[in-house]
Amino acid sequence: MGLCLRWRRLGFPLPEFRRCELHTVREASAPTPPHWLAERFGLFEELWTAHVKKLASMTQKKARAIKISLPEGQKVDAVAWNTTPYQLAHQISVTLADTAVAAEVNGELYDLDRPLETDCHLRFLTFDSPEGKAVFWHSSAHVLGAAAEQQLGAVLCRGPSTESGFYHDFFLGKERTVRSAELPILERICQELIAAAQPFRRLEASRDQLRQLFKDNHFKLHLIEEKVTGPTATVYGCGMSVDLCRGPHLRHTGQIGALKLLTAEYARRGFSEVKTPTLFSTKLWEQSGHWEHYRADMFSLKPPGTDGVDNSQSGHPARCPKDTLALKPMNCPAHCLMFAHRPRSWRELPVRLADFGALHRAEASGSLGGLTRLWRFQQDDAHIFCAPHQLEAEIQGCLDFLRCVYSVLGFSFHLALSTRPPGFLGEPRLWDQAEQVLQQALEKFGEPWDLNPGDGAFYGPKIDVHLHDALGRPHQCGTIQLDFQLPLRFDLQYKGPAGTPECPVLIHRAVLGSVERLLGVLAESCGGKWPLWLSPLQVVVIPVRTEQEEYARQVQQCLQAAGLVSDLDADSGLTLSRRVRRAQLAHYNFQFVVGQREQSQRTVNVRTRDNRQLGERGLAESVQRLLELQNARVPNAEEVF
Repeated sequence: MGLCLRWRRLGFPLPEFRRCELHTVREASAPTPPHWLAERFGLFEELWTAHVKKLASMTQKKARAIKISLPEGQKVDAVAWNTTPYQLAHQISVTLADTAVAAEVNGELYDLDRPLETDCHLRFLTFDSPEGKAVFWHSSAHVLGAAAEQQLGAVLCRGPSTESGFYHDFFLGKERTVRSAELPILERICQELIAAAQPFRRLEASRDQLRQLFKDNHFKLHLIEEKVTGPTATVYGCGMSVDLCRGPHLRHTGQIGALKLLTAEYARRGFSEVKTPTLFSTKLWEQSGHWEHYRADMFSLKPPGTDGVDNSQSGHPARCPKDTLALKPMNCPAHCLMFAHRPRSWRELPVRLADFGALHRAEASGSLGGLTRLWRFQQDDAHIFCAPHQLEAEIQGCLDFLRCVYSVLGFSFHLALSTRPPGFLGEPRLWDQAEQVLQQALEKFGEPWDLNPGDGAFYGPKIDVHLHDALGRPHQCGTIQLDFQLPLRFDLQYKGPAGTPECPVLIHRAVLGSVERLLGVLAESCGGKWPLWLSPLQVVVIPVRTEQEEYARQVQQCLQAAGLVSDLDADSGLTLSRRVRRAQLAHYNFQFVVGQREQSQRTVNVRTRDNRQLGERGLAESVQRLLELQNARVPNAEEVF
């Protein structure tokens, strides 16, 4: 294979291309454009078509009920050769389906779209796990390899993941290496592959088929002879690229760059995502001041054998029993502990911590309602520890963050400055200073705002963000709060430029506020008709007759492989018009109707939830168009399809 000649690091500005390297190898020239690329892709497509037919046959012949055991002891029903780990993840929660990168089935790493075959123990892998990181980075290496094949005519060698990234060995030819002018082109192609959300398609091939697929790549032929000991091995197709690989991989390339809007913004703005426990000793809440001021709204757990009234419901500020625990109603005390766990320098500031954990607040039962007010909810909670001179810039950054996210969601918002309430903590002088900083930031921000005297938090003034639902009711969602008290209570310090200890200022900040509340407001503002990029019901495939059901399943699999949410309505007990109407009432953004003509032409007949008939379109063209509209977050995809 030759020796590694040169290592070159690409600093791609994609959200997750943190570290990648190119290795190029000297040998004979590779043709450009490579004729073998199209030939290999054509053979893969032939094999893939046969694979889809075989899988459909297996689904019909070997379908049987199986039991899937999950880590918490829960058992769920599935159908052999039909149900996939991704479908089960989606049943559990949309968040899990979005964040899972692969699965572990009876100890074996598994693609999320690979059908389960028998009773098994199933564990989902996310990027937080070492195995999940390896899958993510390895899939990223495949994208880089595909770009190198497409642009440079590279012959691929190896593209493994590393502990914190990946690299790819490939061969460009004698005396040939990657030129600096080619790096931006490779970057652009990688971005295009990610934006296209190309599915990773797993295919088992025989040794003869493998030799035919890679007849122009002597590195792969060497691996086939040396490593493939069984009758078959797996290859993965991604766009026009096909590679010998054990897998597993992400469902599609879009998962590499498609971190959700909010988490992508957090990363871009320098926040570190952290996780903190749900239960803390009430001593922590006493130290923070919450036990004195917020105790009635907290759920506390009394130690075994303790009699009497729960402290959280009593009307006096009695100290709690020694071992009492309380569910956290907010994250700020825990984040203070994280800041204080080691010495800090002024050079580190600002320190920005983000936490998406569940919070619990004992709201009065009469105030609970739908998604807008709950006992348990999630909040995009973040805290910024900064020096006093950094306050104004950080507040401006928080306001800009709000505008960025809300504009994408299509919300207008109203701001209010809430000042010190009765029973506030701290000195009036510090409150005056904090209120002045927030007022100056609001005036520079340029949006209208109101003064809300006496409605600040007990520890500091705040800027509240209000949205209106479909009925015109206001809801407080985001918030920005200044806090000079909590750093003092936790004795937070950093070493200043002069080498002396200084106390940071704390900014409490949430963009969405309660995620559930914002979803409720968003659902009402959409009237149940979610835009395509947010919709839980994007496409339903409807076969005209039972003869088209197999093709309809292929269409559904194609949509799912591209990362689109799709369902199949093959209910033979209902007429076609009844099924189309049912899909419209369920607010599927699109219906793909397939009859005999569509089956023979590999097309789909496209309709929208508003009963607009867009006519017959090619399957690949339709999937690609949906991905473009989804990635652009178009609010009216049905009108511009």
